[in-house]
Amino acid sequence: MKILIVDDEKITREGIISSINWRSHGIENIYEADDGINGIKAARQYKPEIIISDIKMPRMNGVEMAKEIYNFLPDCSIIFLSGYTDKEYLKAAILLKVVNYVEKPINTKELEAAISKAVDIQLSLSKNRINIDINSKYTLSKLGLRLIHQNSKEELLLILNELNDIGLNIKPNNFFITILITLKTPISSLSESKNTEFLYILDEITSRNNIKYMVSIKNDEYFIIHFYSDSNISDRKVTSICNYLSSYLQKSYKYYIAAGDVICGIGNVYKSYNTAAILLQSSFFYEYNSIITSNKDCVASPDYTLIQTLLKRYRQCLNSLNRQDTTETIHTIYSSFLNNQQYLPKHVKDLYYKLFAELSQATVQLRLSTFYHSDTANILDYIVQDSNLVDLHRLLLDRINQFFSAIESRQTEEHPTIFAIKEYINKNYSNDNLSVKDISEYVNLSFSYICTLFKNETGKTINQYLTEVRIEKAKELLQTTMSNISEISTMVGYSDSNYFSKTFKKLVGKSPSEYKESSE
Repeated sequence: MKILIVDDEKITREGIISSINWRSHGIENIYEADDGINGIKAARQYKPEIIISDIKMPRMNGVEMAKEIYNFLPDCSIIFLSGYTDKEYLKAAILLKVVNYVEKPINTKELEAAISKAVDIQLSLSKNRINIDINSKYTLSKLGLRLIHQNSKEELLLILNELNDIGLNIKPNNFFITILITLKTPISSLSESKNTEFLYILDEITSRNNIKYMVSIKNDEYFIIHFYSDSNISDRKVTSICNYLSSYLQKSYKYYIAAGDVICGIGNVYKSYNTAAILLQSSFFYEYNSIITSNKDCVASPDYTLIQTLLKRYRQCLNSLNRQDTTETIHTIYSSFLNNQQYLPKHVKDLYYKLFAELSQATVQLRLSTFYHSDTANILDYIVQDSNLVDLHRLLLDRINQFFSAIESRQTEEHPTIFAIKEYINKNYSNDNLSVKDISEYVNLSFSYICTLFKNETGKTINQYLTEVRIEKAKELLQTTMSNISEISTMVGYSDSNYFSKTFKKLVGKSPSEYKESSE
Protein backbone atom coordinates (compact mmCIF):
# COMPACT_ATOMS: atom_id res chain seq x y z
CA MET A 1 0.00 0.00 0.00
CA LYS A 2 1.21 3.56 -0.79
CA ILE A 3 0.80 6.80 1.18
CA LEU A 4 1.39 10.43 0.22
CA ILE A 5 2.21 13.08 2.86
CA VAL A 6 1.51 16.67 1.78
CA ASP A 7 2.68 19.52 4.04
CA ASP A 8 4.61 22.69 3.34
CA GLU A 9 6.75 22.16 6.45
CA LYS A 10 9.52 19.63 5.86
CA ILE A 11 10.02 19.06 9.59
CA THR A 12 6.34 18.01 9.90
CA ARG A 13 6.65 15.54 7.03
CA GLU A 14 9.83 14.06 8.49
CA GLY A 15 8.28 13.85 11.94
CA ILE A 16 5.27 11.92 10.63
CA ILE A 17 7.49 9.51 8.65
CA SER A 18 9.75 8.76 11.60
CA SER A 19 7.00 8.38 14.24
CA ILE A 20 4.80 5.72 12.59
CA ASN A 21 5.50 1.99 12.21
CA TRP A 22 4.39 1.89 8.57
CA ARG A 23 5.11 -1.79 7.95
CA SER A 24 2.74 -2.82 10.72
CA HIS A 25 -0.03 -1.14 8.71
CA GLY A 26 1.03 -2.80 5.45
CA ILE A 27 2.35 0.47 3.99
CA GLU A 28 5.49 -0.07 1.93
CA ASN A 29 5.90 3.15 -0.08
CA ILE A 30 5.87 6.69 1.33
CA TYR A 31 5.89 9.78 -0.92
CA GLU A 32 6.06 13.50 -0.09
CA ALA A 33 4.86 16.81 -1.55
CA ASP A 34 5.32 20.35 -0.20
CA ASP A 35 2.02 21.96 -1.31
CA GLY A 36 -1.36 21.23 -2.92
CA ILE A 37 -0.21 21.64 -6.53
CA ASN A 38 2.73 19.28 -6.08
CA GLY A 39 0.43 16.99 -4.09
CA ILE A 40 -1.82 16.62 -7.17
CA LYS A 41 1.22 15.87 -9.35
CA ALA A 42 2.48 13.23 -6.89
CA ALA A 43 -0.98 11.67 -6.60
CA ARG A 44 -1.22 11.34 -10.40
CA GLN A 45 2.24 9.78 -10.58
CA TYR A 46 2.16 7.38 -7.63
CA LYS A 47 -1.60 6.72 -7.17
CA PRO A 48 -1.46 6.42 -3.35
CA GLU A 49 -4.31 4.71 -1.51
CA ILE A 50 -3.96 7.07 1.46
CA ILE A 51 -3.11 10.78 1.60
CA ILE A 52 -2.19 12.72 4.76
CA SER A 53 -2.42 16.45 4.06
CA ASP A 54 -2.18 19.73 5.88
CA ILE A 55 -5.23 21.94 5.25
CA LYS A 56 -3.55 25.35 5.09
CA MET A 57 -0.74 25.46 2.49
CA PRO A 58 0.62 28.05 0.03
CA ARG A 59 -0.51 28.09 -3.63
CA MET A 60 -3.31 25.55 -3.04
CA ASN A 61 -4.90 24.45 0.22
CA GLY A 62 -5.65 20.84 1.17
CA VAL A 63 -9.42 21.02 0.47
CA GLU A 64 -8.91 22.34 -3.08
CA MET A 65 -6.24 19.69 -3.67
CA ALA A 66 -8.54 16.92 -2.35
CA LYS A 67 -11.38 17.96 -4.68
CA GLU A 68 -9.03 17.67 -7.67
CA ILE A 69 -7.53 14.34 -6.55
CA TYR A 70 -10.97 12.78 -6.01
CA ASN A 71 -11.61 13.32 -9.74
CA PHE A 72 -8.96 10.74 -10.70
CA LEU A 73 -8.57 8.78 -7.41
CA PRO A 74 -12.17 8.61 -6.18
CA ASP A 75 -11.51 5.76 -3.72
CA CYS A 76 -8.42 7.16 -2.00
CA SER A 77 -8.60 7.90 1.74
CA ILE A 78 -7.62 11.41 2.88
CA ILE A 79 -6.61 12.41 6.41
CA PHE A 80 -6.42 16.16 7.07
CA LEU A 81 -4.06 17.83 9.54
CA SER A 82 -5.61 21.00 10.94
CA GLY A 83 -4.96 23.75 13.43
CA TYR A 84 -7.52 24.98 15.94
CA THR A 85 -8.39 27.98 13.75
CA ASP A 86 -9.15 25.95 10.62
CA LYS A 87 -12.88 25.51 11.35
CA GLU A 88 -14.10 26.75 7.96
CA TYR A 89 -11.74 24.41 6.16
CA LEU A 90 -12.93 21.52 8.32
CA LYS A 91 -16.55 22.12 7.32
CA ALA A 92 -15.49 21.78 3.67
CA ALA A 93 -13.50 18.67 4.57
CA ILE A 94 -16.57 17.05 6.15
CA LEU A 95 -18.53 17.67 2.93
CA LEU A 96 -15.73 15.94 1.03
CA LYS A 97 -16.22 12.83 3.24
CA VAL A 98 -12.56 12.62 4.24
CA VAL A 99 -11.60 9.69 6.47
CA ASN A 100 -10.51 11.74 9.47
CA TYR A 101 -8.75 14.87 10.62
CA VAL A 102 -6.04 15.22 13.23
CA GLU A 103 -5.40 18.45 15.08
CA LYS A 104 -1.98 20.07 15.31
CA PRO A 105 0.23 19.71 17.24
CA ILE A 106 -0.01 16.11 16.08
CA ASN A 107 -0.68 13.37 18.61
CA THR A 108 1.05 10.23 17.28
CA LYS A 109 -1.54 7.82 18.71
CA GLU A 110 -4.39 9.84 17.23
CA LEU A 111 -2.67 9.94 13.82
CA GLU A 112 -1.91 6.21 13.94
CA ALA A 113 -5.58 5.47 14.72
CA ALA A 114 -6.63 7.56 11.70
CA ILE A 115 -4.13 5.72 9.50
CA SER A 116 -5.39 2.36 10.78
CA LYS A 117 -8.97 3.34 9.92
CA ALA A 118 -7.90 4.42 6.41
CA VAL A 119 -6.03 1.15 5.87
CA ASP A 120 -9.13 -0.86 6.89
CA ILE A 121 -11.25 1.11 4.40
CA GLN A 122 -8.72 0.50 1.62
CA LEU A 123 -8.49 -3.23 2.37
CA SER A 124 -12.29 -3.50 2.22
CA LEU A 125 -12.40 -1.62 -1.10
CA SER A 126 -9.61 -3.79 -2.47
CA LYS A 127 -11.44 -6.98 -1.49
CA ASN A 128 -14.60 -5.79 -3.25
CA ARG A 129 -12.64 -4.85 -6.37
CA ILE A 130 -10.91 -8.25 -6.38
CA ASN A 131 -14.23 -10.09 -6.13
CA ILE A 132 -15.67 -8.10 -9.02
CA ASP A 133 -12.46 -8.57 -11.01
CA ILE A 134 -12.36 -12.33 -10.38
CA ASN A 135 -15.96 -12.77 -11.58
CA SER A 136 -15.27 -10.70 -14.69
CA LYS A 137 -12.04 -12.55 -15.48
CA TYR A 138 -13.70 -15.95 -14.95
CA THR A 139 -16.45 -15.06 -17.43
CA LEU A 140 -13.89 -13.67 -19.87
CA SER A 141 -11.74 -16.80 -19.56
CA LYS A 142 -14.71 -19.05 -20.43
CA LEU A 143 -15.58 -16.90 -23.45
CA GLY A 144 -11.96 -16.99 -24.64
CA LEU A 145 -12.03 -20.81 -24.52
CA ARG A 146 -15.24 -20.88 -26.56
CA LEU A 147 -13.50 -18.91 -29.30
CA ILE A 148 -10.87 -21.62 -29.89
CA HIS A 149 -13.59 -23.74 -31.50
CA GLN A 150 -15.49 -23.08 -34.72
CA ASN A 151 -18.83 -21.49 -33.79
CA SER A 152 -22.07 -20.92 -35.64
CA LYS A 153 -23.24 -17.37 -36.40
CA GLU A 154 -25.79 -17.63 -33.61
CA GLU A 155 -23.15 -18.78 -31.09
CA LEU A 156 -20.77 -16.01 -32.17
CA LEU A 157 -23.49 -13.41 -31.67
CA LEU A 158 -24.11 -14.69 -28.14
CA ILE A 159 -20.36 -14.59 -27.37
CA LEU A 160 -20.09 -11.03 -28.71
CA ASN A 161 -23.04 -9.89 -26.59
CA GLU A 162 -21.52 -11.47 -23.46
CA LEU A 163 -18.15 -9.87 -24.16
CA ASN A 164 -19.75 -6.48 -24.59
CA ASP A 165 -21.76 -6.99 -21.37
CA ILE A 166 -18.53 -7.18 -19.37
CA GLY A 167 -17.13 -4.07 -21.00
CA LEU A 168 -15.17 -5.34 -24.01
CA ASN A 169 -16.09 -3.42 -27.12
CA ILE A 170 -15.29 -6.13 -29.67
CA LYS A 171 -16.50 -5.80 -33.25
CA PRO A 172 -17.18 -8.81 -35.50
CA ASN A 173 -14.52 -7.69 -38.01
CA ASN A 174 -11.69 -6.95 -35.55
CA PHE A 175 -8.25 -8.39 -36.27
CA PHE A 176 -7.05 -11.16 -33.92
CA ILE A 177 -3.93 -13.16 -33.13
CA THR A 178 -3.77 -15.99 -30.60
CA ILE A 179 -0.58 -16.50 -28.63
CA LEU A 180 -0.07 -19.61 -26.49
CA ILE A 181 2.31 -19.82 -23.54
CA THR A 182 3.19 -23.08 -21.81
CA LEU A 183 5.23 -23.19 -18.60
CA LYS A 184 7.16 -26.11 -17.14
CA THR A 185 5.42 -25.14 -13.90
CA PRO A 186 1.68 -25.95 -13.53
CA ILE A 187 -0.25 -22.70 -13.76
CA SER A 188 -2.24 -23.56 -10.63
CA SER A 189 1.00 -23.52 -8.62
CA LEU A 190 1.65 -19.83 -9.40
CA SER A 191 1.04 -17.45 -6.53
CA GLU A 192 -1.70 -14.84 -6.68
CA SER A 193 0.95 -12.12 -6.85
CA LYS A 194 2.59 -13.82 -9.85
CA ASN A 195 -0.75 -14.04 -11.66
CA THR A 196 -1.45 -10.39 -10.91
CA GLU A 197 2.04 -9.47 -12.12
CA PHE A 198 1.45 -11.39 -15.37
CA LEU A 199 -1.83 -9.54 -16.00
CA TYR A 200 0.00 -6.26 -15.36
CA ILE A 201 2.53 -7.23 -18.06
CA LEU A 202 -0.32 -7.94 -20.48
CA ASP A 203 -1.76 -4.51 -19.68
CA GLU A 204 1.64 -2.98 -20.41
CA ILE A 205 1.85 -4.80 -23.76
CA THR A 206 -1.59 -3.67 -24.87
CA SER A 207 -0.88 -0.10 -23.81
CA ARG A 208 2.42 -0.05 -25.75
CA ASN A 209 0.95 -1.60 -28.91
CA ASN A 210 -2.51 0.01 -28.88
CA ILE A 211 -4.31 -3.34 -28.83
CA LYS A 212 -6.51 -5.24 -26.37
CA TYR A 213 -6.54 -8.81 -25.07
CA MET A 214 -8.48 -11.55 -23.35
CA VAL A 215 -6.72 -14.39 -21.54
CA SER A 216 -7.82 -17.95 -20.69
CA ILE A 217 -6.18 -21.00 -19.10
CA LYS A 218 -6.48 -24.51 -20.55
CA ASN A 219 -5.71 -27.80 -18.75
CA ASP A 220 -3.50 -26.02 -16.18
CA GLU A 221 -0.82 -25.99 -18.91
CA TYR A 222 -1.48 -23.14 -21.31
CA PHE A 223 -2.18 -19.45 -21.23
CA ILE A 224 -4.34 -18.68 -24.28
CA ILE A 225 -4.14 -14.97 -25.10
CA HIS A 226 -6.34 -13.52 -27.85
CA PHE A 227 -4.98 -10.10 -28.83
CA TYR A 228 -7.31 -7.97 -30.95
CA SER A 229 -7.43 -4.57 -32.64
CA ASP A 230 -9.57 -2.46 -34.97
CA SER A 231 -6.66 -2.35 -37.45
CA ASN A 232 -4.42 -5.06 -38.86
CA ILE A 233 -1.77 -6.44 -36.48
CA SER A 234 1.61 -6.29 -38.23
CA ASP A 235 4.36 -8.92 -38.02
CA ARG A 236 6.50 -6.29 -36.34
CA LYS A 237 3.88 -5.80 -33.64
CA VAL A 238 3.55 -9.57 -33.12
CA THR A 239 7.33 -9.80 -32.69
CA SER A 240 7.25 -6.92 -30.20
CA ILE A 241 4.49 -8.62 -28.18
CA CYS A 242 6.30 -11.97 -28.07
CA ASN A 243 9.64 -10.39 -27.14
CA TYR A 244 8.05 -8.39 -24.31
CA LEU A 245 6.37 -11.52 -22.94
CA SER A 246 9.64 -13.42 -23.21
CA SER A 247 11.68 -10.75 -21.41
CA TYR A 248 9.26 -10.96 -18.47
CA LEU A 249 8.90 -14.77 -18.32
CA GLN A 250 12.62 -15.56 -18.56
CA LYS A 251 13.22 -14.02 -15.14
CA SER A 252 11.28 -16.79 -13.37
CA TYR A 253 10.19 -19.60 -15.67
CA LYS A 254 11.00 -22.19 -18.29
CA TYR A 255 8.50 -21.64 -21.08
CA TYR A 256 7.58 -21.71 -24.75
CA ILE A 257 5.67 -19.04 -26.67
CA ALA A 258 3.84 -19.91 -29.92
CA ALA A 259 2.20 -17.26 -32.11
CA GLY A 260 -0.65 -18.09 -34.48
CA ASP A 261 -1.57 -16.30 -37.69
CA VAL A 262 -3.19 -12.86 -37.74
CA ILE A 263 -6.80 -13.26 -38.89
CA CYS A 264 -9.79 -10.98 -39.48
CA GLY A 265 -13.12 -11.67 -37.81
CA ILE A 266 -13.97 -13.08 -34.41
CA GLY A 267 -15.39 -16.17 -36.11
CA ASN A 268 -11.88 -17.06 -37.34
CA VAL A 269 -10.10 -16.87 -33.98
CA TYR A 270 -10.05 -20.68 -33.88
CA LYS A 271 -7.83 -20.68 -36.99
CA SER A 272 -5.19 -18.55 -35.27
CA TYR A 273 -5.44 -20.78 -32.19
CA ASN A 274 -5.00 -23.95 -34.25
CA THR A 275 -1.89 -22.52 -35.93
CA ALA A 276 -0.36 -21.68 -32.54
CA ALA A 277 -1.30 -25.10 -31.09
CA ILE A 278 0.39 -26.93 -33.98
CA LEU A 279 3.51 -24.80 -33.55
CA LEU A 280 3.54 -25.54 -29.82
CA GLN A 281 3.68 -29.27 -30.58
CA SER A 282 7.08 -28.67 -32.14
CA SER A 283 8.38 -27.08 -28.90
CA PHE A 284 10.11 -30.44 -28.26
CA PHE A 285 12.70 -29.38 -30.83
CA TYR A 286 13.38 -25.95 -29.31
CA GLU A 287 15.45 -24.80 -26.38
CA TYR A 288 13.53 -23.59 -23.35
CA ASN A 289 12.39 -19.95 -23.45
CA SER A 290 11.94 -19.98 -27.23
CA ILE A 291 9.44 -18.03 -29.31
CA ILE A 292 8.02 -20.30 -32.02
CA THR A 293 6.52 -18.75 -35.13
CA SER A 294 5.54 -20.33 -38.43
CA ASN A 295 8.56 -21.19 -40.60
CA LYS A 296 7.48 -20.40 -44.14
CA ASP A 297 10.67 -21.97 -45.57
CA CYS A 298 10.06 -25.29 -43.80
CA VAL A 299 10.27 -28.33 -46.09
CA ALA A 300 6.85 -29.97 -46.38
CA SER A 301 7.88 -33.57 -45.70
CA PRO A 302 10.61 -34.85 -43.34
CA ASP A 303 13.53 -37.00 -44.53
CA TYR A 304 13.24 -40.16 -42.42
CA THR A 305 16.34 -41.67 -44.05
CA LEU A 306 18.34 -39.04 -42.14
CA ILE A 307 17.36 -40.72 -38.86
CA GLN A 308 18.67 -44.09 -40.02
CA THR A 309 21.86 -42.53 -41.40
CA LEU A 310 22.63 -40.74 -38.13
CA LEU A 311 21.91 -43.85 -36.06
CA LYS A 312 24.25 -45.92 -38.24
CA ARG A 313 27.05 -43.35 -37.95
CA TYR A 314 26.64 -43.20 -34.16
CA ARG A 315 26.79 -47.01 -33.89
CA GLN A 316 30.01 -47.11 -35.92
CA CYS A 317 31.70 -44.44 -33.78
CA LEU A 318 30.62 -46.17 -30.58
CA ASN A 319 31.84 -49.59 -31.71
CA SER A 320 35.20 -48.13 -32.71
CA LEU A 321 35.47 -46.63 -29.19
CA ASN A 322 36.35 -43.24 -30.66
CA ARG A 323 35.34 -40.67 -28.07
CA GLN A 324 35.82 -37.59 -30.24
CA ASP A 325 33.92 -38.97 -33.25
CA THR A 326 31.09 -40.24 -31.05
CA THR A 327 30.74 -36.84 -29.35
CA GLU A 328 30.79 -35.01 -32.68
CA THR A 329 28.09 -37.35 -34.03
CA ILE A 330 25.92 -36.63 -31.00
CA HIS A 331 26.25 -32.89 -31.68
CA THR A 332 25.42 -33.45 -35.36
CA ILE A 333 22.25 -35.35 -34.40
CA TYR A 334 21.25 -32.55 -32.05
CA SER A 335 21.83 -29.76 -34.56
CA SER A 336 20.00 -31.72 -37.29
CA PHE A 337 16.73 -31.57 -35.38
CA LEU A 338 17.05 -28.36 -33.36
CA ASN A 339 14.35 -25.75 -34.16
CA ASN A 340 12.74 -27.91 -36.84
CA GLN A 341 9.03 -28.00 -37.68
CA GLN A 342 9.22 -31.03 -39.99
CA TYR A 343 9.48 -34.10 -37.78
CA LEU A 344 7.09 -35.33 -35.13
CA PRO A 345 8.53 -35.52 -31.59
CA LYS A 346 7.76 -39.27 -31.38
CA HIS A 347 10.13 -40.04 -34.29
CA VAL A 348 13.08 -38.23 -32.71
CA LYS A 349 12.27 -39.58 -29.22
CA ASP A 350 12.41 -43.07 -30.74
CA LEU A 351 15.81 -42.24 -32.25
CA TYR A 352 17.16 -41.09 -28.88
CA TYR A 353 15.89 -44.21 -27.15
CA LYS A 354 17.82 -46.27 -29.73
CA LEU A 355 20.93 -44.14 -29.05
CA PHE A 356 20.68 -44.89 -25.33
CA ALA A 357 20.00 -48.57 -26.06
CA GLU A 358 23.11 -48.82 -28.26
CA LEU A 359 25.15 -47.32 -25.44
CA SER A 360 23.70 -49.77 -22.94
CA GLN A 361 24.46 -52.69 -25.25
CA ALA A 362 28.06 -51.52 -25.68
CA THR A 363 28.36 -51.36 -21.89
CA VAL A 364 27.28 -54.99 -21.56
CA GLN A 365 29.56 -56.17 -24.38
CA LEU A 366 32.56 -54.46 -22.82
CA ARG A 367 31.60 -55.64 -19.32
CA LEU A 368 31.64 -52.12 -17.95
CA SER A 369 28.70 -52.60 -15.60
CA THR A 370 30.90 -52.14 -12.52
CA PHE A 371 32.21 -48.84 -13.88
CA TYR A 372 29.26 -47.41 -15.76
CA HIS A 373 25.79 -47.23 -14.20
CA SER A 374 22.72 -46.46 -16.31
CA ASP A 375 19.08 -47.28 -15.63
CA THR A 376 17.60 -47.90 -19.09
CA ALA A 377 14.06 -48.24 -17.75
CA ASN A 378 14.20 -44.83 -16.09
CA ILE A 379 15.64 -43.30 -19.24
CA LEU A 380 12.69 -44.68 -21.23
CA ASP A 381 10.25 -43.10 -18.75
CA TYR A 382 12.16 -39.83 -18.99
CA ILE A 383 11.99 -39.85 -22.81
CA VAL A 384 8.30 -40.72 -22.95
CA GLN A 385 6.98 -38.44 -20.22
CA ASP A 386 8.49 -35.00 -19.99
CA SER A 387 11.60 -34.24 -21.98
CA ASN A 388 12.64 -32.16 -24.93
CA LEU A 389 15.49 -32.36 -27.43
CA VAL A 390 17.73 -30.15 -25.29
CA ASP A 391 17.25 -32.37 -22.21
CA LEU A 392 17.83 -35.59 -24.17
CA HIS A 393 20.98 -34.21 -25.78
CA ARG A 394 22.46 -33.19 -22.42
CA LEU A 395 21.61 -36.52 -20.82
CA LEU A 396 23.01 -38.57 -23.72
CA LEU A 397 26.18 -36.48 -23.81
CA ASP A 398 26.60 -37.04 -20.08
CA ARG A 399 26.14 -40.81 -20.51
CA ILE A 400 28.66 -40.87 -23.40
CA ASN A 401 31.23 -39.11 -21.22
CA GLN A 402 30.57 -41.58 -18.39
CA PHE A 403 30.96 -44.48 -20.83
CA PHE A 404 34.36 -43.39 -22.11
CA SER A 405 35.51 -42.41 -18.62
CA ALA A 406 34.59 -45.95 -17.51
CA ILE A 407 36.73 -47.39 -20.30
CA GLU A 408 39.64 -45.19 -19.23
CA SER A 409 39.12 -46.18 -15.57
CA ARG A 410 39.18 -49.87 -16.41
CA GLN A 411 42.46 -49.40 -18.23
CA THR A 412 44.04 -48.27 -14.96
CA GLU A 413 44.42 -51.16 -12.52
CA GLU A 414 42.85 -50.45 -9.18
CA HIS A 415 43.31 -52.18 -5.82
CA PRO A 416 40.39 -54.67 -5.49
CA THR A 417 39.43 -53.38 -2.03
CA ILE A 418 39.38 -49.78 -3.28
CA PHE A 419 37.23 -50.88 -6.19
CA ALA A 420 34.84 -52.71 -3.82
CA ILE A 421 34.57 -49.63 -1.57
CA LYS A 422 33.83 -47.34 -4.50
CA GLU A 423 31.29 -49.78 -5.93
CA TYR A 424 29.50 -49.99 -2.56
CA ILE A 425 29.43 -46.19 -2.23
CA ASN A 426 28.12 -45.74 -5.80
CA LYS A 427 25.27 -48.14 -5.04
CA ASN A 428 24.39 -46.77 -1.57
CA TYR A 429 25.21 -43.04 -1.66
CA SER A 430 21.48 -42.18 -1.33
CA ASN A 431 21.38 -43.71 2.16
CA ASP A 432 21.77 -40.78 4.56
CA ASN A 433 22.91 -43.20 7.28
CA LEU A 434 25.74 -44.67 5.19
CA SER A 435 28.92 -44.75 7.31
CA VAL A 436 32.53 -45.94 7.07
CA LYS A 437 31.56 -48.65 9.59
CA ASP A 438 28.99 -49.99 7.08
CA ILE A 439 31.65 -50.03 4.39
CA SER A 440 34.20 -51.81 6.60
CA GLU A 441 31.63 -54.50 7.36
CA TYR A 442 30.83 -54.86 3.65
CA VAL A 443 34.50 -55.47 2.66
CA ASN A 444 35.08 -57.45 5.89
CA LEU A 445 38.09 -55.38 6.95
CA SER A 446 38.73 -53.21 9.99
CA PHE A 447 37.66 -49.57 10.13
CA SER A 448 41.20 -48.22 10.58
CA TYR A 449 42.66 -50.43 7.83
CA ILE A 450 40.26 -49.36 5.07
CA CYS A 451 40.58 -45.69 6.07
CA THR A 452 44.39 -45.84 5.81
CA LEU A 453 44.33 -47.93 2.61
CA PHE A 454 41.83 -45.69 0.86
CA LYS A 455 43.74 -42.53 1.79
CA ASN A 456 47.07 -43.99 0.61
CA GLU A 457 45.63 -45.29 -2.68
CA THR A 458 43.42 -42.35 -3.67
CA GLY A 459 44.81 -39.38 -1.75
CA LYS A 460 41.44 -38.66 -0.15
CA THR A 461 39.36 -39.99 2.74
CA ILE A 462 36.36 -42.27 2.27
CA ASN A 463 34.05 -39.52 3.46
CA GLN A 464 35.56 -37.09 0.96
CA TYR A 465 34.95 -39.59 -1.83
CA LEU A 466 31.38 -40.21 -0.62
CA THR A 467 30.72 -36.46 -0.60
CA GLU A 468 32.13 -36.08 -4.14
CA VAL A 469 29.92 -38.92 -5.42
CA ARG A 470 26.84 -37.37 -3.83
CA ILE A 471 27.58 -33.92 -5.23
CA GLU A 472 28.25 -35.33 -8.74
CA LYS A 473 24.92 -37.19 -8.60
CA ALA A 474 23.24 -33.97 -7.41
CA LYS A 475 24.74 -32.06 -10.37
CA GLU A 476 23.33 -34.67 -12.73
CA LEU A 477 19.86 -34.46 -11.14
CA LEU A 478 19.90 -30.64 -11.24
CA GLN A 479 20.61 -30.82 -14.98
CA THR A 480 18.18 -33.58 -15.94
CA THR A 481 15.19 -33.35 -13.59
CA MET A 482 12.67 -30.77 -12.42
CA SER A 483 12.99 -31.91 -8.78
CA ASN A 484 13.46 -29.12 -6.23
CA ILE A 485 16.60 -28.66 -4.10
CA SER A 486 15.09 -30.34 -1.03
CA GLU A 487 14.05 -33.41 -3.03
CA ILE A 488 17.46 -33.72 -4.67
CA SER A 489 19.28 -33.42 -1.33
CA THR A 490 17.26 -36.38 -0.05
CA MET A 491 17.90 -38.36 -3.25
CA VAL A 492 21.67 -38.06 -2.81
CA GLY A 493 21.74 -38.91 0.90
CA TYR A 494 21.37 -35.61 2.75
CA SER A 495 18.59 -35.34 5.32
CA ASP A 496 19.40 -31.64 5.89
CA SER A 497 18.91 -29.60 2.68
CA ASN A 498 20.71 -26.56 4.18
CA TYR A 499 23.81 -28.65 4.91
CA PHE A 500 23.58 -30.10 1.40
CA SER A 501 23.47 -26.61 -0.14
CA LYS A 502 26.51 -25.47 1.90
CA THR A 503 28.47 -28.60 0.93
CA PHE A 504 27.49 -28.23 -2.73
CA LYS A 505 28.61 -24.61 -2.88
CA LYS A 506 31.89 -25.45 -1.15
CA LEU A 507 32.77 -28.10 -3.76
CA VAL A 508 31.20 -26.62 -6.90
CA GLY A 509 31.63 -22.91 -6.21
CA LYS A 510 27.93 -22.26 -6.82
CA SER A 511 24.76 -22.90 -4.85
CA PRO A 512 22.48 -25.67 -6.23
CA SER A 513 20.01 -23.10 -7.60
CA GLU A 514 22.83 -21.08 -9.26
CA TYR A 515 24.25 -24.28 -10.79
CA LYS A 516 20.80 -25.26 -12.10
CA GLU A 517 20.29 -21.84 -13.70
CA SER A 518 23.76 -21.89 -15.32
CA SER A 519 23.07 -25.37 -16.76
CA GLU A 520 19.83 -24.34 -18.41
